[in-house]
Amino acid sequence: FGLSAAAGSIHRADCTRSAPSIASAMAAQLREIVERLNAAPFNCELSLLSFDEKDPFELMEVLKMVLTFLDKKHDVDLREEKPDAMYQRITEFLHILGYQCSFDIEFQQGLMSGEKATVHPILYWLLNNLDALRKRSYLAKFCMNLDVPEEFLREEKMLETFQQYKELQSQFKATHTHLEQERQGRMNPTELQREVSQLDSEREQLSQKIQQLKLRTASDEGFQMLLEVTSRLRKEQEEEARIAEKLTEQRYQLELAEQLYIERAAKLREMQEAQREGEGSAEAMLRMLRSDVGKAREQLVRVTRESDEKMSRWREIHAALSDPPVTKADLQDLEQEIGAMSADIQDLEAKISEHNQDSRLTVYKQQANLVGKRKEQVLKEQKELEEERDILSKDLSGKEREYEQKKGYTFMAKDKLKDYAASLRDKSQKFKKKKSELSELRHEVAVLSHTEDLLKAKDPTPQGLRDVESALEKASVEKSQVDKAKGKTLEEISSTVTQINSKLKEKKNRLAPQIKALRSVRQNFQQVEVKYLEKRGVYDQVKSVVDDDLAKLAGDVKQLEAEMLESEQQYHELNMQLGGYDTKLARASREARCARKEERYSDQFQTLADEYASKTEGLDEQVKGLRKEQQIVKDVQDWNLGQKRAFSQLEALMKLKLKVASQEGQGMHFGGMMMATRTMLDASTMGVERLVIE
Repeated sequence: FGLSAAAGSIHRADCTRSAPSIASAMAAQLREIVERLNAAPFNCELSLLSFDEKDPFELMEVLKMVLTFLDKKHDVDLREEKPDAMYQRITEFLHILGYQCSFDIEFQQGLMSGEKATVHPILYWLLNNLDALRKRSYLAKFCMNLDVPEEFLREEKMLETFQQYKELQSQFKATHTHLEQERQGRMNPTELQREVSQLDSEREQLSQKIQQLKLRTASDEGFQMLLEVTSRLRKEQEEEARIAEKLTEQRYQLELAEQLYIERAAKLREMQEAQREGEGSAEAMLRMLRSDVGKAREQLVRVTRESDEKMSRWREIHAALSDPPVTKADLQDLEQEIGAMSADIQDLEAKISEHNQDSRLTVYKQQANLVGKRKEQVLKEQKELEEERDILSKDLSGKEREYEQKKGYTFMAKDKLKDYAASLRDKSQKFKKKKSELSELRHEVAVLSHTEDLLKAKDPTPQGLRDVESALEKASVEKSQVDKAKGKTLEEISSTVTQINSKLKEKKNRLAPQIKALRSVRQNFQQVEVKYLEKRGVYDQVKSVVDDDLAKLAGDVKQLEAEMLESEQQYHELNMQLGGYDTKLARASREARCARKEERYSDQFQTLADEYASKTEGLDEQVKGLRKEQQIVKDVQDWNLGQKRAFSQLEALMKLKLKVASQEGQGMHFGGMMMATRTMLDASTMGVERLVIE
């Protein structure tokens, strides 16, 4: 094993000097093996140094651990198992798993002796394909065909048994495939039940909402038209969202294509430079391949990070969706609360109507209510228009500033201009409508004031008229204020509309030459795009040819590397064998010279055979002496055992006497009864100590 370790170190040193790529590949392979062994389910807690320093037996123990994980029949003691049986067991299992190897004499010797050059590739292949190989080893127990000779199959019983075996094998295959399909398409029943319950609750909620909406809109004549318009709007919005998604996807694909084009162009330049270098082209290609591998690893890290982020986001969404849905009992509770509140409201309205039973004030109350409602509506519309105007003015000023900072002038597309003109037309129509409503309100105020004057003339102080008059005065004051504010806002809106129209005309006149220039630029763009597509086709053709050549060169390089590794391995093995044979030959030639008495082997012996003979004689004499000592021990063994028993009994007796003496010393303070007992004891023993030996 020491010679093999030395050979391995020489081999590593030669590879480092001759082919650095091979050494880096071997180091990467070793690192991958250690990472896999440190992960679950092995958890070996190894380092590269400790794994590399393992002796052949420990290395075979690691291989046995991996094979045992795949199949429990490999859990055997390597110390008790014969090398030939171990080799046959491992090679049969590797052949079943599909390990590609020659399985020749060199492989047999390397596996039986636990060489790193043989065991490391096996471990690397097993650990990289662990899950698939475990499944394959399980299926191999039932799917491997038994080779039965034809002369055995001529018997009917044997043939029937073999046919049953084949039928059971086909049934197992069908059952296993069905099981795999079921596992892939299986869903958790609890999740399905939860989803069904949630869908049922949502369906009930939707049905209730639909019924309520139907009840509300049954008396509305224009609701059906409004429903059609809203459905069309929703469809258009969905279509717009879908088109926007397609646009973003196409932009993303365009970015990817441009990035891929840049990478391929850079790779093409590197290949051209490598071909110009001449003799160093192979090394340059290796450098390029290493750089590609590094980039691929960076992309893998980025993709794994993004996938982890998306998985965490998915878990959050799943947790939010897994919350308990709104049940039917909750909805019933809410409906009961709403019914109770509506009943309270009706009671309060009934009380108010009882207090206000004066028939003379009903007309004024109705008119006052109408005026108040219209006033609230006008105020709400005014606030909405003001807010909308402020928001639009802020957005317009912000967009104009941004565009002026970027381009130096304001620009509005044709579609935007159309939309803006349409919005202005809508606002002008709203302005006209509000103006007509305002005139109607003024007319109604005049009528109400005339009726008020008539009522004052008939009965200047009716009961409750003063409150109504004060309320009407307040309403008229507020209405006049609202009319003034509304007039101001309408005037401001009309002025802003005129300003915007003038600005639009000015900007249209400014943009006319730029639109002409844009048309010419579009024509140039179309011409350039045609040229680009032509050159892109030529590039794709050249790229395919270069990729084919690169693939061929990479295959040739891999084949040459494999041949070089095999040749170097054979060279080092032959070199080690030659060194061993040289040492043996030198030892044999020296022994021959010593036998011819041309020289002495050492100061004490003439030849190595004499030394071995003298050592053999000394060992024989030592064996004879040991045998004599063994015979003496056997002869006196019985007597020694008797002496041992006698001394053990004596020891027990002495312990007992010591115990009795200690007890007597403790009981000296007792009276005459104890003294009489001791006198009788001394008389019985007569002062003599006896030792009884059986």
